[in-house]
Amino acid sequence: MAIVLPKFPVARVSTAHGVASHPAVNITLCREDGTYASGSQLQCSWRISRMTLDQVSGVEVTVLWSTDGKGDEDIGVIHFQRYDAENLNASTPDDRRMIQCRLPAAPLSYRGHLVQIDWCVRIRVFAKDGREIVTEQPFYVIACESIVEPSNEPSDDTASPNAVKDVSLDFNSKGRRFRAALPNAWSRLRGRHSN
Repeated sequence: MAIVLPKFPVARVSTAHGVASHPAVNITLCREDGTYASGSQLQCSWRISRMTLDQVSGVEVTVLWSTDGKGDEDIGVIHFQRYDAENLNASTPDDRRMIQCRLPAAPLSYRGHLVQIDWCVRIRVFAKDGREIVTEQPFYVIACESIVEPSNEPSDDTASPNAVKDVSLDFNSKGRRFRAALPNAWSRLRGRHSN
């Protein structure tokens, strides 16, 4: 048995009225790879094209993160700005507008089997004829790298007083005493379990 589908006419754009164009919003991140460290400054620009500003009643600019997957979906807004028609009419449609905000330390971008955390810049344009044009530009927030600073005291592996050390691995004097006492505590704990 064969399945027969009806044939529909192909929609064609009339050349008499020119090429049909839909409004567009362009978002440009300051980093080409779209990767930002947590706590860093996000900078990007946006502009509306193929639409005159007298056709726009408002624009919402949002920097946000959202979760997707099993369980409840969460959303967190980091930056929000609303432009009314009066604010937009002060400039031309081709003007690029800037977004600047400080990213928080958490949450970081994550793609797992059960849940994922996504970051994006969302621009929502409200047209006077009732249409909404929504554009999202995703980006990634990653953990900060280890802080590295110069050390004034020589360590075991380098004798230079200006050697660079990793602060995340540095122990103060209390930490050294704790590490020295750890084997003794471990042997006492093992001694209790052997009785």
